[in-house]
Amino acid sequence: MLGTPVLAVIILISVSITGATLLLRDVSAGHLRKRVSALCSRVEKQEPVRALAIRLGGQRSERAVRFMRLLRFNPEIHQQNVIAWKLVIAIACALALVGFFYGRQFLGSPLAALATPIEAIFLARFIFGWERARFQKALLEQIPDVMALICRAVTAGIPLGEALRSIPKAAPTPSSDEFLLVVNEMAIGQPLEGALWKLYERVGLAEYAFFAVTISLQAQTGGSLVETLQNLQDMVRKRVALSKRGKALAAEARMSAMILGALPFVMGAALPFIMPGLLNFFFHDSTGNQLLLVAIGLMSTGIFVMRQLIRRSLAP
Repeated sequence: MLGTPVLAVIILISVSITGATLLLRDVSAGHLRKRVSALCSRVEKQEPVRALAIRLGGQRSERAVRFMRLLRFNPEIHQQNVIAWKLVIAIACALALVGFFYGRQFLGSPLAALATPIEAIFLARFIFGWERARFQKALLEQIPDVMALICRAVTAGIPLGEALRSIPKAAPTPSSDEFLLVVNEMAIGQPLEGALWKLYERVGLAEYAFFAVTISLQAQTGGSLVETLQNLQDMVRKRVALSKRGKALAAEARMSAMILGALPFVMGAALPFIMPGLLNFFFHDSTGNQLLLVAIGLMSTGIFVMRQLIRRSLAP
């Protein structure tokens, strides 16, 4: 009969191997799609390349998509991942094992073994989510400048497609990398509206959804493209300014939440030096262990609720 620690390690290793296999498969498919997109500028006949790209698009399994969506990981956006995804999974698994060995005295070995894979998934999700939020923030701040580049090019008489092709050279990173993918998709036969909509699905910013819908409506109904783009540019600038103003107004609430969340841990670290032995009941008694576990759970719930309230108040 396997011991509980051995069983926990086996479960964690199985989850890690499964997740790494799915992610590695999708990353390989993403590299292959990128190489195929690069070939479109070297060949004259685009039909074989288009057919190959369509076949490659169906290689991603539904399980891999769901698992990556759970982890908030997107292998198609390489500049988003500051930390290599393999290192993120290794860190999450290592911290989950540490949590198992320290948490089994509070929860018991069976419950701690079952909670270990869940802890690993949530830790990886937290790291990938932080990277994605950082990437989206940088991209959002660059949208007004990108819209200005497009408006100036269209005003000068350059077609919209050519204006988009100039963005990878003129715009800063990460906008240049994202529009390079848009240009590559257009080169293999993807419509402009479809390429822009895929950009929105890839980065998750509503401003690019507005851009795609605006271009689609303008192509169907006609009208002045310059005026349409200028109106869109003004709207995006106002949305970015409003988002920054909202974060500035919520700075006090965020700081209060950080202080309230950190205060119990600071006091818990200081009390052994102020009054030695005061916290021994919580670490060396079973009833104290349960009370400490309840306190940590309530504190974590409070931090999560405060964070969600602030995020929802700042949501567009």
